[in-house]
Amino acid sequence: MSSSTSSSRAIFARVLLVITLGMAACYGIVRIFADLNDASAETILGRVMEARAALPRILAEERDLVMFFGSSMTRAGFSARLFDRQLEQSGIEVKSFNFGVGGLNPYFQDFFSRRIHEAFDERDRRLKLALIEFVPFQLTSARWRGAQPAVDSFLAMLASPREMFAMVPEDPTRGLQILNIHYLRNDVSAEITTWYFGQGLETPPPTSDLPEEDEDRQQRLQEIGDQLNEKFEEEYPDYVPSNFNYDWQGAGTIPDERSPETLELFTEFYELQRTPRRLENDKLQRTACCDIVELHFEEILVESFIRIVLEFQKFSDHVEVVLLPRNTEWIQYPPEAVARMQAVLDRIRRETGVEIRDYQDVGFGPEHFSDTTHLSRYGGDVPFTAFLAEEYEPVLAGLVAAGD
Repeated sequence: MSSSTSSSRAIFARVLLVITLGMAACYGIVRIFADLNDASAETILGRVMEARAALPRILAEERDLVMFFGSSMTRAGFSARLFDRQLEQSGIEVKSFNFGVGGLNPYFQDFFSRRIHEAFDERDRRLKLALIEFVPFQLTSARWRGAQPAVDSFLAMLASPREMFAMVPEDPTRGLQILNIHYLRNDVSAEITTWYFGQGLETPPPTSDLPEEDEDRQQRLQEIGDQLNEKFEEEYPDYVPSNFNYDWQGAGTIPDERSPETLELFTEFYELQRTPRRLENDKLQRTACCDIVELHFEEILVESFIRIVLEFQKFSDHVEVVLLPRNTEWIQYPPEAVARMQAVLDRIRRETGVEIRDYQDVGFGPEHFSDTTHLSRYGGDVPFTAFLAEEYEPVLAGLVAAGD
């Protein structure tokens, strides 16, 4: 072996060592950065992770199980405990849970539904009734474009190891990237990091031209907010902060637990909050991010929603798709959007056989909402939950009878 060959190999070895050490240092910096910013699945997708952690306890319940699976609109609009109490008055004993999670679209919800299915199979349990929320603006192309920075991170957080490794032979580059993000980068991708720091550079959505709210109104709103925080501490002294409160069955508080003064404060709070400017800004933001009015649907999200329904049908006695009330004073569809939405709903029916209940126009007015999409606490969720209990009483009565 010549001295030049030996020298070249030594140089290459040193270069390789420097590259390896440099990469290790970069990974170390990324992990330190993620730890310092508390960036992990438990913080980024806290409600999802806490809901998954609650599944063993849910599956140990003796009563028949009901789950409402959906978005932040489900989280705000479905009071699980009130639903159960109303049904119990008719002799139907179930335990229902609110699995509404904000910030996800059907692509991510699909993986979440698989994890729920796995938990049910492990305990040999079934859902008596599964309600799956269909949110039209969650399935739009605009919503999908906006989600791109989070796709790799959320996939690494929600997919199982088997699913991640199965990606490698199908698409080696993509599969190895997801494994890298999950096992070496604490589920934090470069894209979501760049997006996090670059938010301030993005073009903001348009804002309303309506006059600003007067200072007295703003001051009163702040006062009520502070009073409500104080009331919560008084009425729930033992509350431990969480994203998924098991005692509340994944939902929120109920009127019976609150004082008359608190309920009055909530009524005034929402009245003060529902100003034309606030609501128009909310609509403009939803239009910019999600195409909430025109509804141009994205194929991958439609396919994902269909997979969610099919997944739940594997471990549920009965599955239905539900569209929650719409704030029709602010969100009005043109005929073309209605046609596009109807075509998607017809496809879901055709490919899954599921029944779809459209409650977008069932008499809930703007006074029932906190903004242009979410039902308000007590003023919206209570009457809508009562409406749902009445609607599903005969369904559950039939399912219970069939199971006896």
